[in-house]
Amino acid sequence: MFHLVRVILSILVIPYVVWASPGNYDEATKLLPQIWETKYPLPYGKLLRKDPLNQGIRQISRKKGKYWVYNFEVFMPKYERKGTTPVPKEEGRNILVFFFWNPGISEEPHRIELGEPHEGK
Repeated sequence: MFHLVRVILSILVIPYVVWASPGNYDEATKLLPQIWETKYPLPYGKLLRKDPLNQGIRQISRKKGKYWVYNFEVFMPKYERKGTTPVPKEEGRNILVFFFWNPGISEEPHRIELGEPHEGK
């Protein structure tokens, strides 16, 4: 009987754990420009470092569930307008970017926060 319960639980639980597992930094790096484009009107210049805080992939709880958090350092150039087109300048600044990812949420599985993350949102 105990063996049957373990088998049933493993059939129900293991697919959920595998399905909702986070990606690695390489997968998050590929997704970051795509998600950035949907959230911010101007692209960042280039990705400088993955995991500059040396925290690895963290897991935090938010209102919509648990998110895996990746941190990046990106260079954000200053822009000037030429007509209606923004043109990046050489100068700019480095920005700390937090990329939140929850593959278990279908409506909005990705979020981006700049600077320090706001806990509890």
